[in-house]
Amino acid sequence: MSVIKQKILDSAMRFFLEKGYLATSIQNIADDCGVAKGSLYNIFSSKEDLLIEVLMMQQQKLTEQIRNIRIDQTLSLEEVFILETECQIGFFLDNSFIMQELKKLTLPDGKIAPFLFRLRANLLNYNRESLLRVFGEGIEPNIWDLVMIYNGIMREFIFLFIFEKKSLNARNMAEFVVQCMEDMTTNMQVRIRPALLQDSDMSEYIHYGLKGEQVPDVTQISDLIQQVMSTIKELAITNSEKTELQEATQLLQEELACEQPKVVLIRALIGLLEKQDGLRDMIRQLDKLVMNNMKKEMKCRMFECHPKE
Repeated sequence: MSVIKQKILDSAMRFFLEKGYLATSIQNIADDCGVAKGSLYNIFSSKEDLLIEVLMMQQQKLTEQIRNIRIDQTLSLEEVFILETECQIGFFLDNSFIMQELKKLTLPDGKIAPFLFRLRANLLNYNRESLLRVFGEGIEPNIWDLVMIYNGIMREFIFLFIFEKKSLNARNMAEFVVQCMEDMTTNMQVRIRPALLQDSDMSEYIHYGLKGEQVPDVTQISDLIQQVMSTIKELAITNSEKTELQEATQLLQEELACEQPKVVLIRALIGLLEKQDGLRDMIRQLDKLVMNNMKKEMKCRMFECHPKE
């Protein structure tokens, strides 16, 4: 890497942390590096490209740190996991602007969102491998539940670091998180707790994430409808009530498959299904996906009818 390119990356990293990505301009970085704005654009065609390269540099640094930890033969599996956890904490603290501006950075029409999708998918996969390596194959039935618990604990503590300015010690936090996971894995194996997330639930999410894409709404809708159908069979209600719910779900699926589905009918069917306690959470999620997808399709049809000049 050339000296000037490294200087630009270091300057960009400093500005993103101090001012935030959105508030930083290419001119700020060019002035700081003592180069013409046009010269900077010869190296990075946009601020988005510059941010992605900064994050790739940081991700490479994280990968190298973890590789060095794993090859250290003097460390126990638990100590490796603690140090890996500490490295992840450090990564997000060193790149705190990602979490501070996450919603704006993940706008679907930019270059940054696909990179962040891939980063998340890679971290989920990596954390899955770490948990299995430390706690063994006995946790495999609940592995994705444990990954989400681990990520959730990490996220909340990191939020306290970044947004609440809490003076938490990263090493103490890493040790605490690992101890929590030890307790959780033991509890799940002793009580044989049924898994909430199956490999089939996550494989699709990871597949699209590694390609830098979100799971399409239509795919999520189809998966949710199948889950609703499966759940209806297990509800503690009469057979006639099950039949009614199954017919409503089937009608909803058929209507959604129409070229121009009737919103009133969809709303009525969703309202009927939502009344059932055991389906409510899934139906509310389904409702959001369906309405979002219908809005997108409506915009597409409007664009086809009235293309820009």
